[in-house]
Amino acid sequence: MFSLKEVVRAFGGGRRGRLTICRRNLADDGHNRESLFNWRKPVGHSVGISIYNPGMRRKVPLVLRNPRMATWYTCGPTVYDSTHLGHASTYVKVDILQRILRDYFKINLVTAMNITDVDDKIIMRASLDGQDWLQMARDYEAEFRRDMLRLNVKPPDVRSHVTTSMPAIIQFIQELIDDNYAYITSSNSVYFDVSKSKEYGKLAKVTIEEETSSNEKRNSADFALWKARKTQKESSWQAPWGGEGRPGWHIECSAIAGLFFGRTVDFHAGGLDLKFPHHENEEAQCCARFKTDQWVNYWLHTGQLHIAGDQRKMSKSLQNTISVTELLKKYTADEFRMACLLCNYRNAMHYSDDLMQTARQTLQKFKNFHADLSAYVQFLKPVHLLDEGALRAQLSHTMTEFDDCMRDDFNTSRAVSVMLDQMSSISRCINDQKVDAQEEPAYCMDLLMAAGNFINRAMLTFGVTDLAPKETLEEQVPSTTHRIDPSILVDDVLSVRGRMRQEAFSGEKKNSQLLAACDELRTLLQQHGIQVRDHKQGSSWVFAVSCPTDDEKSKSSVE
Repeated sequence: MFSLKEVVRAFGGGRRGRLTICRRNLADDGHNRESLFNWRKPVGHSVGISIYNPGMRRKVPLVLRNPRMATWYTCGPTVYDSTHLGHASTYVKVDILQRILRDYFKINLVTAMNITDVDDKIIMRASLDGQDWLQMARDYEAEFRRDMLRLNVKPPDVRSHVTTSMPAIIQFIQELIDDNYAYITSSNSVYFDVSKSKEYGKLAKVTIEEETSSNEKRNSADFALWKARKTQKESSWQAPWGGEGRPGWHIECSAIAGLFFGRTVDFHAGGLDLKFPHHENEEAQCCARFKTDQWVNYWLHTGQLHIAGDQRKMSKSLQNTISVTELLKKYTADEFRMACLLCNYRNAMHYSDDLMQTARQTLQKFKNFHADLSAYVQFLKPVHLLDEGALRAQLSHTMTEFDDCMRDDFNTSRAVSVMLDQMSSISRCINDQKVDAQEEPAYCMDLLMAAGNFINRAMLTFGVTDLAPKETLEEQVPSTTHRIDPSILVDDVLSVRGRMRQEAFSGEKKNSQLLAACDELRTLLQQHGIQVRDHKQGSSWVFAVSCPTDDEKSKSSVE
């Protein structure tokens, strides 16, 4: 629960206005106030999973509108610096949850993420470094995407940039203005009127009280939807209500998620530090826009990462960060993922060498088990007659316990413990047993391999990939510094080509030379299996069904 000082700090300085936010004391609120903030159970199909609800402070049943499909939005990065472990832990934990829903519960999860590529921090950093702000943002975005690939985080189904989503953002703000949920100031900035939001504070359990304001906001708790341009150097877009400016932070996610998923989102994820005010403000905006009392059905907040001994979260502003590159010099991506599994997604993660050594040793136990079991079934170890009934019952118990863990708010820490117990029991059978079992004696090779398969599949579900040596014809690259993501490379090439096309059409007369160069670049990409599709607002690409042969390439070059 937030203290008054913390909440006021979140909204900035200045004398408080006609409204202020204060801490709620649930003991004094009574039954009526508690019911005001009740979570509404969705109408649909229960899938037998319990999920922690931050507003209710307890677990609630997962109910999906479609039992085999769900929508998921994740708050993406603000790309003004390198990715650090605080970011990485959030996205690895989110990846684990999404894999569980997709691969274990077989739910068709449709995922989206924003990329904040225009922001005060981006503009300030670019100005200090003497760089173009958009190019700097693209560079850090490419680095972020590479880091996610190195950590085996699956990309979302769609990423949307703030700079390319401006029409949707402006339309969202205009509708809030038209419905009197937002107001325009004398400077042409736009603010959301928190007093119009009946359930504001339901995530963070805060309420608002009346006071007066000294600045252009009506209420101290109101937050910016649109920031009017203050200097000519600022990046800005034309606004239909007058002047130029750029969007506030909170409206970006609301507009982008609303564009893809509409009036209801099944899951919305982000770090715990985003719960208030970011997620609170998102919910308020979308409930107003879509005229509903519940926009997101399930908010998922990942625990923050701290350096052991430092209670502050890892943050660029605190200068206590460790980059993904620095992590991977000492530990593997699987070891970091195991550390996240052992901490559970909602818990704080106290990063230290002790934690990482525990993760490394735990992962090694899985590798050792896989190696021992493989040796046993290949008759590289002495084979014994085992108690078939006991082994069958134990495997059934393990699978049931694991399933219970997954259905209990994705309790990965307990699930790992359940699998360790199963591995320990089997290891004793195949490594230490000196005499054959007397009851239901059998070699049980099928049950042993079934247990091994179950554990391997569970670890793959969690995104752990390195339990056994890979059989591959591809030559292993010795250093991760030379890895190339083809998708990022093609995106960058098309970004340059897009600017060329824009320049070609910008004058009174088309620049035929630039257009010819664009056509040549598209042909070259086509020859390498990349099919470019030009649209009004840019270009997209797909891998072609088939690539031209060497003869066809030669013929094309001659022509």
